[in-house]
Amino acid sequence: MWIHLSSGDFIYRNNGKIWKNTPGLTMEKDGSLTLHNVNLKDTGKYRYTVFADEDIQIDDGEKEIKVYAKAPKPTVMFDCDADGNAVLTCDTRNHTDLIVSWYKENKTIQNEKNPKLFLTSAQVQENKPYSCRVSNPVSSEQSDSITVPFSTKTCEKEQLEGSSCTIKLPTRKDDTSNDTMWIHLSNGDFILRNNGKIKKNTPGLTMGEDGSLTLHNVSLKNTGKYRYTVFNAEGTPIDAEEEEIKVYAKAPKPTVMFNRDADGNAVLTCDIRDRTDLTVSWYKEDKTVQNEKNPKLFLTSAQVHENKPYSCRLSNPVSSEQSDSFTVS
Repeated sequence: MWIHLSSGDFIYRNNGKIWKNTPGLTMEKDGSLTLHNVNLKDTGKYRYTVFADEDIQIDDGEKEIKVYAKAPKPTVMFDCDADGNAVLTCDTRNHTDLIVSWYKENKTIQNEKNPKLFLTSAQVQENKPYSCRVSNPVSSEQSDSITVPFSTKTCEKEQLEGSSCTIKLPTRKDDTSNDTMWIHLSNGDFILRNNGKIKKNTPGLTMGEDGSLTLHNVSLKNTGKYRYTVFNAEGTPIDAEEEEIKVYAKAPKPTVMFNRDADGNAVLTCDIRDRTDLTVSWYKEDKTVQNEKNPKLFLTSAQVHENKPYSCRLSNPVSSEQSDSFTVS
């Protein structure tokens, strides 16, 4: 007989017949226990007991195993402070059994359970790639590399996802001792400088000495209006305005697919991957033949028989990508 001491799962062979209360357990002819498709609940001690024909116990003992989930591929996130220092965070997806190893240019610099890595401003300005690896005794996965940006440009009205930029404070009050607050009107993200101290509710926001707002590694959720308010020493608002940006994801490289009807006509489809922000341009021998949001191009039988190469380009205000050429056979 085998019994899992943590859960009470058991399997018992008596007079050649098998009795058990749990799927996934089998017993071999020699009495060995086989666990099929183990999961985390199978962790623990298993006690075996061997009986003689007269139901007299002649042997017993315990075996222990620990089951681990496969380590997930982590991602690296970062936050910067007003002094240019940074905190990198290795996203372990709430796993508590993982060791986090940090790499700088593929050389180990930290190896412990702490998912955070602290970088000074000087380290940030080295502009080196960092990555993290999460591991347990049975598996490991490494993140893609990330380089913390140490310089930012002025935010354009349209901004590429993943970039960093600064919204200059267009205030007419140039006293840098004034308290300043920025708030994203769509989701309530804010950063506030009060009596020289910075308070914020969201990573990825920093404020310069002049009150300008810097957005690090922007995502689609950063789209919208940002309102700034400047206060004097008495806490009275003395200036307020709004600045707006729109963040776009990078256009993916498309592929061209086609379908043919019974008359020999063809429909080419540019794969836009459920994106709604993209304009589709169609090219025949590198000359534009259609430019709109319609991902389909209709060809007559005569056009098909020309045997010419077609391609499509996806674009939004900040990026574009073109497919390989395709000739309808």
